[in-house]
Amino acid sequence: MRARTARFVGITAVAAGACLLLPGTAGAVPGPNGLPEVLAAAGSDTIADVTNAIFTAANTDATNVDPDKYVSIPPVLASGASFTVPSDSFDAGTTYNAANPPANGSGAGKTALANAAAAGSASIDIARSSAGRAGTDPATFEFYGFAKDGVSWSASSTGAGAGVTLTLAQLRGIYSGTITNWNQVGGANAAITVYLPQAGSGTLAFFTGTVLGFDPTTKPVTVKRFQENEGNTIAAADQASAIAPYSVAQWVAQGNSVVTDKRAGFFAGTLTGAGSDAAPVSGSAGTYAPAFTDGFLGARTVYYVLDTRSPSYQAALNAVGFDSTGPSKLCAGSLATTLTKYGFKPLAADANGVTCTLS
Repeated sequence: MRARTARFVGITAVAAGACLLLPGTAGAVPGPNGLPEVLAAAGSDTIADVTNAIFTAANTDATNVDPDKYVSIPPVLASGASFTVPSDSFDAGTTYNAANPPANGSGAGKTALANAAAAGSASIDIARSSAGRAGTDPATFEFYGFAKDGVSWSASSTGAGAGVTLTLAQLRGIYSGTITNWNQVGGANAAITVYLPQAGSGTLAFFTGTVLGFDPTTKPVTVKRFQENEGNTIAAADQASAIAPYSVAQWVAQGNSVVTDKRAGFFAGTLTGAGSDAAPVSGSAGTYAPAFTDGFLGARTVYYVLDTRSPSYQAALNAVGFDSTGPSKLCAGSLATTLTKYGFKPLAADANGVTCTLS
């Protein structure tokens, strides 16, 4: 494997393999190589929808003549549903169902990628991750950051927390158990019901590790769980009193009807004293946009994770990464409109036109 640094010079061809070819993009990465390949991504809920949009466009593009197939595996399946990743020359294919559920969350996606790579399998080629590298991640992982998201708190727009603005100290007080009633922070008289995303969620890891700075499960507070970025998975009886973290990108995409609206009336809460005191979202339904600054404590980079041990590593690199010979379409800035549509802030290009980072 060639040595790499954070960014690379040039936008010439990446080494041969499958590549992501999208409508309206001039390419520096290679074209068809005559080998039909399947590239499967799993993990983060936060970036599942935008990944699906990117891959769907690639699959139907006229330049995809091999054809290669790009598959974004949903983190959660509907009751009784199944999802099949087709076979290719590297893998026999996989069917996900109730007995074999897909990876749900960044942590689960990274585990699936690492397990596949260690076994010499290409069943998972890319992990979707809304959190950066963890100390337990293999040294063979490469994190390609491609956009900015924000994480703030949320509550019901018709519940006890309606109209409330929280300081960082107040948010931490709620999740540590020292603030227990909405009336202590300017809301109605109702006990606060504390929610966090499911185990393995990148949003969970980022919210607890960076925004809060502690694990609420070690504090004297009762924590309930919901499927990240889905307010409608919070128990109906709890919705009026609940507080939960929410991805700004997902909130924006749902509010603009780009994806299914699962907010259940939860608003994106303003958090002051955390580097960006304004509301995290601006606009109105149909025109919502992220409004946090990059200095916001809740600002985070989202990633595609590759494993250099994977037999599909080069194909995955050509799809969502870059190396010393140049960037993929994603990392050349060609998909900025798609990223914005799904509520993300594209990363700025460096002096060489590369719009991704490597860590």
